[in-house]
Formats: sequence, structure tokens, C-alpha cells
Amino acid sequence: MKRKRNFCFLISLFLTVFLLIGCSTQKKSTSKNSSTSQKTTLQTKQSQAGKTKRSTDTKQTTEAHSESSQSSSHSNNEEILAPIDTGAVLRADYSSMSGTWKNEEGQTLTFDQRGLTTSGMTVSLLNIDQDGNLLLNVETGTKNNLTLYIVPANKILSNQYFSNGQSDESDKTKDRIISSESLNSGKFTNRVYYHVSSH
Repeated sequence: MKRKRNFCFLISLFLTVFLLIGCSTQKKSTSKNSSTSQKTTLQTKQSQAGKTKRSTDTKQTTEAHSESSQSSSHSNNEEILAPIDTGAVLRADYSSMSGTWKNEEGQTLTFDQRGLTTSGMTVSLLNIDQDGNLLLNVETGTKNNLTLYIVPANKILSNQYFSNGQSDESDKTKDRIISSESLNSGKFTNRVYYHVSSH
């Protein structure tokens, strides 16, 4: 009888320990699952935040690129004209002078890669002076033939071409063409031609 009681006691003790271990294991498992769930939720939120940030960054980059393109297209509207290549012109290549030259009075001169194309004007002689300015002698079909002084930027037309103490008061930062007809006129600066277009 005593053995039977001891046996029952051992079984009861064994079952109690077994139940305690089982409950403890389940608690850990539940805790672990909860931790995993929280971690997954956190990772999902971080991933969504990352996607949102990347989307915002991409949008900002696209907008910046668009603004840059618009700014670039505005600046491209201004034509950049090549400077006069006097050496090439002396070899009868007028490419650097091609296009339209205009003065403040609205008068124009036109050139293509072969030379002066303005109606009623024919080149009879091309020369260069000691200052590096080109002298284009032009026949107009009248007695009033003239010379076009082609003056590159940063050069001036010598005072020897003027009378009455006048001097070159044109914009020396630009290529220009000065007609002999305007040298001693009272409207010299208004009659200086500047390169405004390559066509």
C-alpha cells in the first residue's frame, strides 16, 4: 500500500513537472512569435518608408532635371557666333563671317562661306592692314565704291582712317564691320555692323 502511494505521488509529481515544462515552452514560443511578428511589422514599415523616400528622391531628381533642361533650352536660344578667322578669310573662306551683320540704323550686310552676298555689292579686293584688320574693297555699281573694314574683337580701327580727330568708338569686345562711308559721319557708332546671326 505504501508503495502504491509512493508510485501515485511520483506520477503526480512527474505530470506536474511535465505540465510546467510544457507551459513554459509554449510561453517562450508565443513570446518568440510575438517578437518575430513585431520585427516583421517594423521591417515592413521601414521598407515602405524607404520606398516612399526613394520615390520622393526620384521625383525631386526628375523635377530638378526638368528645370535644368528648361534652363538649358533657354540659354541655347542665344546663338553663339564664332569669332572672325582672319586667316581663313584671306584664303577666301568666309565661314566665320557667315550670316547677317546689322547696325543700329537697321541696315544689314550678308555673307556666306564664299564671301559678301549683299545685293548690289561686289568685292574687288581683299587686303589686311598692319593691325590685323581686313580691308574689303567693294564695288557698288556707282561712283561711290567703298571699303568695308572687318575688325576682329579686341582690335581697333587705326586713327589714320579717320579725319577731324575722330577715333574708333565702336564696341571693341565684338567683331564688327565698319564702312568707309561712316568713318567721318556724325553717326559713326550707329552705323557699325555687328554679327547678329549665322544665317
